[in-house]
Amino acid sequence: MNRKILYGYVWEAGKVKGINEDSLLLRTVKTKNGSLLIGCICDGMGGVGNGEIASGYVVEQLEKWFLQEFVWAVHRSKSRIVIKGKVFRIFQKMNRKLFEHMKRMAVPLGTTVSLLVLFEGRGYIFHIGDSRIYGFCAYPVLKKPVFIRRLTKDHKKDESTLTRCLGLTPEWKPDFHCFRIRKGACGFLLCSDGFYRKLEGKQLKCLSPRLLKDGRQIERRLKEMAERIMKRGEPDNLSALYIKLEP
Repeated sequence: MNRKILYGYVWEAGKVKGINEDSLLLRTVKTKNGSLLIGCICDGMGGVGNGEIASGYVVEQLEKWFLQEFVWAVHRSKSRIVIKGKVFRIFQKMNRKLFEHMKRMAVPLGTTVSLLVLFEGRGYIFHIGDSRIYGFCAYPVLKKPVFIRRLTKDHKKDESTLTRCLGLTPEWKPDFHCFRIRKGACGFLLCSDGFYRKLEGKQLKCLSPRLLKDGRQIERRLKEMAERIMKRGEPDNLSALYIKLEP
């Protein structure tokens, strides 16, 4: 993947919590097979301070793993099986560490993880919890300005009860999805539930790749959306990362 990458993010504690327990990650490197990118959002849980510890730990471990292991593995082989296997192993390791720490400290400790990998014209999604990843495609030959699709499934019983996450139980396997990246302008939004909960579907259209020309414009748009969400009374943290691939 040798396309130009633009990005922007918003990271807001909100008006109630005072501390943001979400964590974001974006890293990209060049390999002999093209650019390799990972983007991730984690929404921590477990009470005051513990959620921040859980989400921060996962992002820290993913960044270290990406630079020390994953890049070299992909450099040697771009196989889908290799990519899936490497990510599954780091998920399993992180879940074990969080679960052991939770039992040792006798405090709840967990986090959602929505991870996007872009490489060689393909996208790979690894997801557990209720954070979300949306895909945006702009078709120059169609009248419809943008096609928006939610790429992840929420793992929750109701608005306050997750059925799956990383850390709280021995269950660690994420949902896995692989897809081809279209040649036109496209974008990906990774966001926490505090960001998407009070958004209407049509309001995501302002993130059409066709409308976003640079990183500053992306960040400005995300911050405007976050401000509107907070005005509607959203009490949770609001975090989002948007990645655009130029055609």
